[in-house]
Amino acid sequence: MRQSFRLERRFSTRKVPIPMFMRTLLVIFVQIALLNFAQAEVLFEGYYKVTQFKKHVGFFILRNEIDAKTKHFKTTSFMRLGKNGFNMTESLNAVSTTDFAPVSYSYLATDGAKSKTIDVTFKGDTMSGLVLDNGEKAKISKKIPKGTFLSSSLYYMMLNSKDGLKTGTKFEFTAVAEELGDVTKGTSSIEKKMVSRGIMQLLKANNSFAGMEYENYITNQGQNISALTPATGIETELMKNSEEAVQGIKVSAGTLEKVFGNIPKGKTNVLNN
Repeated sequence: MRQSFRLERRFSTRKVPIPMFMRTLLVIFVQIALLNFAQAEVLFEGYYKVTQFKKHVGFFILRNEIDAKTKHFKTTSFMRLGKNGFNMTESLNAVSTTDFAPVSYSYLATDGAKSKTIDVTFKGDTMSGLVLDNGEKAKISKKIPKGTFLSSSLYYMMLNSKDGLKTGTKFEFTAVAEELGDVTKGTSSIEKKMVSRGIMQLLKANNSFAGMEYENYITNQGQNISALTPATGIETELMKNSEEAVQGIKVSAGTLEKVFGNIPKGKTNVLNN
């Protein structure tokens, strides 16, 4: 949803698909949110069911919030795949300014045998950090183009762009692919007509980023309802409650508390309004 916002594209990078999430989500413009949610109230939180070729393989949790002390915009996500041949855990903690200039992020992925961590900070036009990939270290140090943002903030950027988030628009961008520790160009094209999904009217976004083509169905406020990568058959769909997304896959409360600071309820989204 990458999320969003990028969960889909992880499955294209290895013979055994490895997702993350996420193209990202927002209830309202972050500037407005700063005025209304001064106490670090969560802006969006939801549980997603992850399937491949219609078979349940795991779940994904996404939270977006404003830090009351720093006024930073934070995206936190956790993904666990544990069915039908999958054994994968992934998490992301990403921090930006309220103008979506990147501040820092930490990414972790493991399949039980191998692991990868990326820790990055940004200062001015410089991106620096460390990658630890299955025990091998590599430093990151590179200049980033003006206007670069974290890809997990894609739809927030579009909401605040000149054209906004609406039908018949195309957004060209340069963003950090968090799971790669690199900067790349991408496009997001919104189709000309809204799509009906139950009682909801949704925008359909056709995206190209980091070598992957994928689709998102989103509200006009940026909430990601579902995502599909046609080449891999991977789908994610926002659920009304955690039980529908998790479907028996076990994750300890301590693991979720370590990532999010508490146990996400997954109720701050359009399905629970």
